[in-house]
Amino acid sequence: MKRLAILISLILLIGVSAGCGKKRVSLNPGVVKDLVVLTLDGDLPGQTGDQKHELDIVMKWMDRDIIANLKRSGFNAVLIKDMKEYASDMGKLLVVDVDDFNAGNRAARAFVGFGAGAASLDLSYRLLDEQGAVILEWQDGVGSSKGGTYCAQTLNRNTIERLVGLLNN
Repeated sequence: MKRLAILISLILLIGVSAGCGKKRVSLNPGVVKDLVVLTLDGDLPGQTGDQKHELDIVMKWMDRDIIANLKRSGFNAVLIKDMKEYASDMGKLLVVDVDDFNAGNRAARAFVGFGAGAASLDLSYRLLDEQGAVILEWQDGVGSSKGGTYCAQTLNRNTIERLVGLLNN
């Protein structure tokens, strides 16, 4: 019985320390760490006032989250809201634009459950070097029954993994 308890404790310890938690990526030493993030507000045609308001909430949350996570990964990250604020000596520029947003239905999630009223967020990304040349372009999208900020969180995590992987190589 004692051996079984030791074996289970060892398996749990290895599982937790070997990556069953959140995956964290970081830049290698010597990699240029300066990065400017420009998020465009996602003025999508055909949105209602409520949808615009919900997207604004998600984008503000996403801005704070991506900068905090970029800094944890080793970047010197700065957020700007207008291209006029960018200067080439600030570093590489990541431009994030909203392609599509579905706010879902908060009432459906509250009364029916998390399976109803799913939100989705689709973004376009462009990473530019200091001279304005495109280094990398991609699109990413995700849905969540928990709401738009969960979509933004997943997209931010995917973006950081992609940037770290590109710049570390």
